Amino acid sequence: MRNSPIQPEELFGVYPAIITPMKPGNGLSNPIDYQKLFYLIDDLVKAGVKGLVVAGTTGQSATLSPAEQADFVKNVFLHVREAYGSGLQFIVGAGSNSTNEAKDLSQHIENLIGPSTFLHVTGYYNNPPQEGLIAHFSTLAYYLSKSNIIMYNVPSRTGSEIMPETTIQLSRVNGIIGIKEASGKLDAVTKIIEGVDSSKFVVLSGEDHIVSDVIERGGKGVISASANIAPVYFVRIVNAALAGNHAEARRLQEEINPLVKDGVFYKKNPIPLAHMFNTELRLPLVRLPYIEDHLNEVLARYTPESLGVDIRRYR
Repeated sequence: MRNSPIQPEELFGVYPAIITPMKPGNGLSNPIDYQKLFYLIDDLVKAGVKGLVVAGTTGQSATLSPAEQADFVKNVFLHVREAYGSGLQFIVGAGSNSTNEAKDLSQHIENLIGPSTFLHVTGYYNNPPQEGLIAHFSTLAYYLSKSNIIMYNVPSRTGSEIMPETTIQLSRVNGIIGIKEASGKLDAVTKIIEGVDSSKFVVLSGEDHIVSDVIERGGKGVISASANIAPVYFVRIVNAALAGNHAEARRLQEEINPLVKDGVFYKKNPIPLAHMFNTELRLPLVRLPYIEDHLNEVLARYTPESLGVDIRRYR
């Protein structure tokens, strides 16, 4: 079984950035809990998500070695194709603040599963100028010519922001098909959407609390951490918004935002999700026992049916 890259016209809907459940350990090399992961994927598929993002920020990619990350991606890909066929889209997190490391990891994953759609983040810590971001993404597109790339703009995490003008310029590079826009700036989203060829470049929300707003401005969906715990809500929001029923999408967004803001992002993601799914984290991320009661209180406001996940089964 070999993967194939997603085409721009196919890139819409809900893409949970799935957690990487881990078993108890010393915090340095906790084993991945594949049984719980595959259980979660099944719940997400039943909820109607369009695809999965594997080994992203929510998936603790920063705590995986490159070899472990590539092997993890391969194992999840093989399971997904065997269990669900080619209908479930597959996006791979393979970013780095070193262009060379991002290239090498992506090419290694290509060799394992075939050409893919990669999610590549900006240059955290070294914080390159806009010229450096242009060179970074253009170089990756050149070396990954059989695959394609979704850029990831999340300045709150990286300290590195892709300005709208830069995004528009990079949208014209062959192989760069979209952006996960997580700056939280709706004016920037509007400027990007107005400046790109929407048949070749897609804007996905990277902020779970403004999905309806992004789609109302011309976005096509969301790559979402909160969709791990509330996939049905996000599928309903996106479907309503894409159908032009923006009032319904806004209503659903308002209903789920308490879980987004006071639950999933109550502390640094994915710490709250690790509590919700009763899974472990690798250092320097740690569970925080004093948030447990608060998270349970927030979750109690929703039914398992409305969320699409019965969290009691994971505990």
